[in-house]
Amino acid sequence: MSIESNGGTMDSVQFSNGPKGTRSKLWSRVCQYLKTPDQQRQCINQDSDLRGAEQKGDAFPDAPSIDLTKS
Repeated sequence: MSIESNGGTMDSVQFSNGPKGTRSKLWSRVCQYLKTPDQQRQCINQDSDLRGAEQKGDAFPDAPSIDLTKS
C-alpha cells in the first residue's frame, strides 16, 4: 500500500488489491480498526487534516441481515 501525495485530501492511495482510492477510504477501511499503539504507528495515514472527512463509498457496505429463525 502506498500514498501518492499531491499535497492534500485528494492524494491517491494504491491499495494492495483493487483500484486506487483516497486517504479517507484508507482510514475507513483499515486504519480506524487498528487497536494497539504499535499497530496504529504502522498506519501511513495518521494525519486527520490530510485524510479529510469520510466520503460516500469509503466504508465497506453493511452486510445484509439474515433471519436465522426461519427453517
